[in-house]
This record gives sequence, structure tokens and C-alpha cells, in this order.
Amino acid sequence: MGYGITEYTLVFRRVRTRKNGRTGRFWVVAHPSPRHLSRPRIAARREAHEAGTQPAPVFVVPICSTLGLDKTSYEAFLLSSGILDEALKLLSHMLLASPRSVETTRKRIQSLIMAAEVQHIVDGMIA
Repeated sequence: MGYGITEYTLVFRRVRTRKNGRTGRFWVVAHPSPRHLSRPRIAARREAHEAGTQPAPVFVVPICSTLGLDKTSYEAFLLSSGILDEALKLLSHMLLASPRSVETTRKRIQSLIMAAEVQHIVDGMIA
């Protein structure tokens, strides 16, 4: 494994659903692309939003990773570490009503990712 800093962008999209006459909204992973994700929790949340409505809101989290992985390997890391599920849980509880709350949420997701990267490095040193 090489060392260096790799930039990556994690993107979430908010979608609307209609079930039993009730409308709801929730976040899904937009990038990495949901069709490449195999975990049931993420795949089950993948819904296309209705045609003719306003564009779905997105939430972007820039990442500077020191793992030195290529894009495909980094996406596999994000999936296997459980970060995407944790980030979706976090987003579902956050009100993104102000620039401060948006930045706080972004930093909390980045912190989750950094903690998972550190654990990955430590696990590699132990093995």
C-alpha cells in the first residue's frame, strides 16, 4: 500500500417516497453509485424520485484520504467499513437548515471516515 493523499467526493441525495398514502423523505448514497453497492440496507433505500418534481437535494462530503487507494478500492473500503450506513443514519437525524448545521454535519461524516481509516491502518499493522 502506498502513502499519499487522495481526494474523493461522497455524495448523498434526498429522495421522496410514497407508501400507504404517506409521503416521506430520506437520504440515499448517490456516489459511489448505488448500483455498485451490494449491501441490502443501502440497496433497499435506492429509489428514483418522481419525474416532474424539483431536483432532489444533494449533500456533498469532500474527503482527503491518506490510505492511498485508487477510486474503486476506496469505494470498497467505504462500503466494507460501514461508513455509508453510519453516514445515512447521521443524515437522517440532522436538520440542515443553516450553513452552520450543514458544515457541522459534513465534519461529523468526515470524522467518521477518518476514524475508519485510522482503524484500517491499525488493523493492517497488527496483521
